[in-house]
Amino acid sequence: MDSSSIHTPDPGHLSVAPTPISSAEIKAQLSRILADRGFRNSPRIKRFLQLAVQRTLAGHTDQLKEYILGRDVFDRGVDFDPRTDSIVRVEARRLRRKLQEYYREVGETDPVAISFPLGSYVAEFARIPVSPAVLIQSKTERTAVVNPPDPRTVAVLPFSNLSSEPGQQYFCDGITEDIIVSLSSIPELKVIGTASMFTLKQSALDRREIGALLGAGTIVEGAVRKNGPLLRISVKIIDSETRQVRRSQVFDWKTPDLFAIEDEIAHSIADILRVELGAGGSNDIPGDASNAQAHILYLKGRQAWNRMTRDGYLSAIDYFSTAISRYPDYAPLHAGLADAYSWLGFWGMVRPSEVLPKSRHAALEALRLDPGSAAAHSSLGATMCVWEWKWEQGLELLRKAILLQPSYSLGQQRYGLALLIVGRFAEAVIHLEHAVRLDPLSIRTNRSLGVAHYLRGCGAVAQRWFDAAIALQPESAESYFLLARLHLQHCNYKGALDAALKCNTRQFSAHPLSILGVALARNGDKAGATRILGRLAKMSSIGYADSLASALVHLALGNQDAALDLLEKSLEERSLFAAFGNVDPLLDELRSGPRFRDLISSLKIPQP
Repeated sequence: MDSSSIHTPDPGHLSVAPTPISSAEIKAQLSRILADRGFRNSPRIKRFLQLAVQRTLAGHTDQLKEYILGRDVFDRGVDFDPRTDSIVRVEARRLRRKLQEYYREVGETDPVAISFPLGSYVAEFARIPVSPAVLIQSKTERTAVVNPPDPRTVAVLPFSNLSSEPGQQYFCDGITEDIIVSLSSIPELKVIGTASMFTLKQSALDRREIGALLGAGTIVEGAVRKNGPLLRISVKIIDSETRQVRRSQVFDWKTPDLFAIEDEIAHSIADILRVELGAGGSNDIPGDASNAQAHILYLKGRQAWNRMTRDGYLSAIDYFSTAISRYPDYAPLHAGLADAYSWLGFWGMVRPSEVLPKSRHAALEALRLDPGSAAAHSSLGATMCVWEWKWEQGLELLRKAILLQPSYSLGQQRYGLALLIVGRFAEAVIHLEHAVRLDPLSIRTNRSLGVAHYLRGCGAVAQRWFDAAIALQPESAESYFLLARLHLQHCNYKGALDAALKCNTRQFSAHPLSILGVALARNGDKAGATRILGRLAKMSSIGYADSLASALVHLALGNQDAALDLLEKSLEERSLFAAFGNVDPLLDELRSGPRFRDLISSLKIPQP
């Protein structure tokens, strides 16, 4: 290992390679941690951390074995036997907990995370960017630069509706989305995703602050004014740092074909940016939209889908299905329907067998209508992985989606999550980090990056991304559910119970109730956990409850055989959470057993 700096994997064509973390930065971070009272008052933990970091930096990771650490840190003699003396493992758990507490309380704004993945005594180092989701919370922090503004990073602000007709807002949103999709197909550009741009819709930030927040050197903004039969659309391309208008254009139309207007404007802006920024790529907008009303129904469906609730997904299915009955040849409607069905199944809101085959069918129809649809490739790939367990074919479809549309943040996210399931963590983090850079104010992207670090055992980094998701949507039950899992992983049982209670204010499926049962059991309330099992059984008797939900509570209560029986049933149900059993830390107690290994082998996951 190069002792002068620590490198993270190069994401290649996906983005600019992250800046290496120098050994000086790591040593400075170590000094900050060791100076904290929590470490000053724990000399053995302090010594453990200092030695592990120093040996990792020096490349002497062979000196970070349990036997050697027992002698060098905990003064055990030459007859020290780790099989009978668990001092190193116990103190390593304490060290991980203390580091998580430090980053949660004292070091919440520190630039570098030092962590120890579960099962390893080799230190890992990660640069922790300040999430834009957190920065937008206060005016005093808005001047902070998350990424240096890059002219090839483009932020398309939602177009303003200057007309008196509220119905024109969907048309304005349609123009915004079409421009984003069109620009996303240009490999040389990085285009900020729709979730971030619509999050900023009501923001008081000026153009320079938005550019600094998102790392976007180019801002596209516009306004729509309707006066009788005349439609005037003005567009500006702005340098975010200087606030100078680099190019402006006005479009006057008298035609009722609104989609033709969207199409021309999106192509014109793409052409302008190709010339101004020297970018190549095709000027084709994915899809074959020929009807403005179909597109408006598509936008309404996506708006419902973005609510990220059971009712939202069901409303999206209604919008997409109604629109398809009228406009069956419009591919984006089928791709949207595939996503709505799949998200219901993935989060366990509906029995997977009821929705995932429908998702597959809708994605295939979208591909038939538009073979170049990135959204359809991505949706089909995810379903093939989780429903059919055809991992290699599914991963290839997911990879093709981001090749078709490099700035497709949801595609990067889904590919990253699939890579996590098959254990390819380093690759997964690259794609999930890229998804956050593409859509930094998306709850989904922040949360998914947190999941990656949770699975790697890097608690401090994971908590930052879960906190960012909560900052974006404080009432998100799913975010608190994941945070509770993180606290359980690091034996912070009080924190787990607090988060579990918050996620149960809105039960999106059996999983929030399950994590509450686990937290109660780990806090010593076995009677409370047993009552949760009763509630889960009742939920299952009147509808659907993922069997893994009960499995986890049984495991926390020490009932391993019952947990294995329910895990087997969950796998038969094709639960996404059961598929994550390959890497899920909450199942670690079962991992060494032959029956667990047999169950996980049934997933047919290819070896990394």
